Amino acid sequence: METVYVTYEEDVAVVTLNREDKRNAVSRQMTMELRQITEEIKANEQVKALVLTSRGERAFCSGGDLKELHGDLSEEEAYTVLSPMKELLYEIATLPVPTLAYLNGEARGGGCELATACDIRIGKEGSRFGFVQGKLGIVPGWGGGALLYERISPVQAFHWLTASEVIDAEEAKQLGWLQGLANELDLGIFTNRSKEQLRFWKKQLMENIDTSVLYRKMEEETRQSAALWPSEAHKKAVNAFFSRKNQ
Repeated sequence: METVYVTYEEDVAVVTLNREDKRNAVSRQMTMELRQITEEIKANEQVKALVLTSRGERAFCSGGDLKELHGDLSEEEAYTVLSPMKELLYEIATLPVPTLAYLNGEARGGGCELATACDIRIGKEGSRFGFVQGKLGIVPGWGGGALLYERISPVQAFHWLTASEVIDAEEAKQLGWLQGLANELDLGIFTNRSKEQLRFWKKQLMENIDTSVLYRKMEEETRQSAALWPSEAHKKAVNAFFSRKNQ
């Protein structure tokens, strides 16, 4: 695998995004490689947890790769590109083992969606995070907004999505989106527990979520994002981004 690699530490799968030069942006290849890893984890009854992190210190994940998710896609094309990541996020959210995202750097847009698919999020002190899709004229494209309503207060989720603000790690912790702050990844929460304990607690967690309703909400959100993709507001925002980047 080129864009992702996985190691196992005491039966904990540590999955690392490996596109540091692209701020760990998600490409189609990364999506396929992550999906392959989640399928392997589902089939391996010895795995007791999954940890998702990334290489480098600047960014956990900057969202989707704009070379593939550019502003010139039609609604149908956008849905075709967005849907596989929606499926992946649903798979991560419903894995039979606990999942943790260690955000070792900032996350924007789809990067926050990816982290929200995990059961627990630990952020590096000083990092900043934002569901910024609203400022781009769209809504979250991978179903991450629907997941956000499961993770924090619905009112707080609504406000964050609507305001599309970038917040610091301490504020994200106060919202309940982050469960802790740490400058290094610590696997003790999983390695110090048995597989039976962890899988049982994940089962309990999933009993509080109607997965069929969750999937419907994620699908609806992805389709809404695709419908907004060819809008003038989105094209203008993407062009402005590239103009700033090229200055």
